[in-house]
Amino acid sequence: MSTTDRSFIGAGSIYIKPADNSAPLLPVGNVSQFQFSFEEDKKELKNYLGGGGNRNTLSRISSISASLTAHDFTAENLAMALRGSAKAGSTVAITDEAHVSHGVGNELIPFNKMPDMSKTVTVKDSMDTTLVEGDDYTLTKAGIVVLSGGGIDDQGVKVSYTPLASNMVQALIESGKEFVLFMEGLNDAQDGKAFNIRVHRVKFSPVQNLDFISDDFASIPLELDVLADTSITSSGLSTFMQIDLAQ
Repeated sequence: MSTTDRSFIGAGSIYIKPADNSAPLLPVGNVSQFQFSFEEDKKELKNYLGGGGNRNTLSRISSISASLTAHDFTAENLAMALRGSAKAGSTVAITDEAHVSHGVGNELIPFNKMPDMSKTVTVKDSMDTTLVEGDDYTLTKAGIVVLSGGGIDDQGVKVSYTPLASNMVQALIESGKEFVLFMEGLNDAQDGKAFNIRVHRVKFSPVQNLDFISDDFASIPLELDVLADTSITSSGLSTFMQIDLAQ
């Protein structure tokens, strides 16, 4: 029996890409926890000849799942958590974008896109009269807030602005999407010895809880099913995952 210390404290970077190779393998970012879970379907044949115990048993793995806790609130991570899509928004200047207004003080009128606060924003009323910031409205990072006694009435406004560079996440539109997961790991208990994990085919479940207001640093708890990759047919190779450990 070997007396060599093989203790393990894992760390490293996790990467995800679509299984159809439509996008590159990109990092998830700061991940505090990553683990696999295995469920067993076990059949037992009792020993009816006397003496108790089992005559035979048959054990199969019925499912494999994994979970990871991500701490980087990127559009890509949110898309995976929400079974959605992520893409960059347009930064082309918008002219006379129409919005409903009620002419009530403190009314928020959010623009269709987040405005770039460093660029000119023009607000007009229904008669194309240019309204004045500070008198008629205040500008926010989402749009404008109506000021009481100003010139915004219940006939609507038109806004012209340049959108801020941003990413858009559309939730719950990619329920069947499959991914490949790769971990580039290191063993902190062994001077950073390398290990890699390749998970050939996974599907994410939508998160149960996702905090957007909290006192602590928020996290994205990702749950995923590990599925068999039937394209792997060579004898001795797992259709689920491969773990490589540096000697």
